[in-house]
Amino acid sequence: MEAVVQTKIPVELLGKIVEKLGDSLPYYCRGIRITDKLIQAAIESLNEAPSKTLPQNSRNAVKSKTPEGLDFSIKNKMDFDLRTANIISDVLADAGIVKITHILNPKSGRKVKATELKAEWTW
Repeated sequence: MEAVVQTKIPVELLGKIVEKLGDSLPYYCRGIRITDKLIQAAIESLNEAPSKTLPQNSRNAVKSKTPEGLDFSIKNKMDFDLRTANIISDVLADAGIVKITHILNPKSGRKVKATELKAEWTW
C-alpha cells in the first residue's frame, strides 16, 4: 500500500507559524492582505515542492500568464490573480520560516529569486 502524502498543513503547525509572525491577522503589507489562508497557500505550495523550494516568479498578470512557481501556485490555491509570492515570502522570511535564495531557471539559464521552506516547518 502506498503512503498517503499529506498536502494540507497540520492545524497546529499553521498556528505556530501564525504565532511566530507576531502580528494579528489579517493585516496589510505592501498593499497585500496577509491572512491565514494566504500563509497556508504559500507554505503548502513550498512543502509540496520536492526540494521545498520554488522560484517566486511574481507577475502582475493573470494566472494563465504566470510561469510555474510560488506565485502561480498561490494564485491557483487562492483562486485570484494577485501577485503575492514576493511579499508573503518576505513576511515569512522575516519570521524565520522560509529562506530567500536563488535558483537556476532551466529555460533561461539565469538565476531567479526563490523561496525555500526551512526544514523545521515541513511535514
